[in-house]
Amino acid sequence: MNDRKRIVFVNLHSDWMLLKSASVYLFKYSAAIKHGYLLKYLLKNPEYEVCNYINDRGFSILRNDNEMLMKLLNIFRFAENRKTMKVNGIAAGDITIIKDISQIQKDDIVILYNVCADNYRQMSGVHAFKALSMLHFHGLATEDEIINNSDVSCLFGEVDLQKNCELYRTYYHVDKPWVTHPFVYAERFQNKVPFEKRKNMAFATGTITYKNHKEFLAVYGDACDQPTRKQIKDNPEFFKDTVYCTSSDYLEDDAGKKVNETDILPVKLYKKIYNRTHVGKQKKYYSFDMVEAFNNYKMCIVGEEILGIPGIGFVEGMACGCAYIGQDMPAYRDWGLIPGIHYITYDGTKEDLKRVIEYYQMDDHQTELEKIARTGCEYVRTNFSGNAVAAKLLEQLEEAQRKWLNNGRA
Repeated sequence: MNDRKRIVFVNLHSDWMLLKSASVYLFKYSAAIKHGYLLKYLLKNPEYEVCNYINDRGFSILRNDNEMLMKLLNIFRFAENRKTMKVNGIAAGDITIIKDISQIQKDDIVILYNVCADNYRQMSGVHAFKALSMLHFHGLATEDEIINNSDVSCLFGEVDLQKNCELYRTYYHVDKPWVTHPFVYAERFQNKVPFEKRKNMAFATGTITYKNHKEFLAVYGDACDQPTRKQIKDNPEFFKDTVYCTSSDYLEDDAGKKVNETDILPVKLYKKIYNRTHVGKQKKYYSFDMVEAFNNYKMCIVGEEILGIPGIGFVEGMACGCAYIGQDMPAYRDWGLIPGIHYITYDGTKEDLKRVIEYYQMDDHQTELEKIARTGCEYVRTNFSGNAVAAKLLEQLEEAQRKWLNNGRA
């Protein structure tokens, strides 16, 4: 008898939040595998059986709206799965393959990701506890209906969007409980350089992206998702001697060959394949050693999203021993971070940011700055490690499942 708790992922092999997917190892896409720690924890923990339900859209190397073409390509979805697991060093017997949705059991925990739209297929017919990650939330009004139709049991993510995000509250009507957990730093982010040997400036980094859909523009008025990153990047003279900035603006990269609606199918396929194999997004941004960069500076800034979501880089910088400078957002307090103790706050304007940095650059405030950097680093390394966060997240999901079962939802 199998007493292990089953955790079922949908199209796990194509989920770039959890492992190195085909889009990464074939087309050299740069992807931050933000939840890789969760899969790693599950695979090494004998209490859990990891399952991969591969549905009829399990082939991820090329996606298209043509149903006939996708039906043909998906013949190769199991081969893609085998190759991807091999690339990631996962043995064939480590993950149970589920080929039919009826094999998902009522006491399973099914984990979905909102960035993987094909995860939702047939989920309304699954009568098990379904937890949906809202990581990389976009805010399209149509997503509300998809989530409700899939009858998910709870939402989880680094930030409780219901509490923190105006866009979510405006367009979403998903009455489900939230489970939150911190961001996790990758193990390579280490505190290597003594504080007194670092440059007495702030290191600013992060990608600048844009959301042009009507819902985002209606709420925020501008398409930029990380305006604080952009204001630093666009004002190098203003921040001279206070900030060294490596932020990357996504719009400044080569967009490749434009795919037009009027293109015939072979031309569309050619352009998509060309863009995947020839166009390198953010090559310069990913070309330098981020760990070394954090270790070169006493302070760091990773501007938050206007959605109320901090960037994962903040925890990486703190793990490297930087004194982090961020806005006083609820998410930080939800993770237990205290302004003035674990990190430094400013009001979001470039003027106040410069004032704060100049204050901590003074000789009289170096002891205070070093104490904040040290306290923040210790807190993050204790509470935001992969093992600590994975264990707590699974505990929370299992508790949410028990409540769901007690309410007679199965």
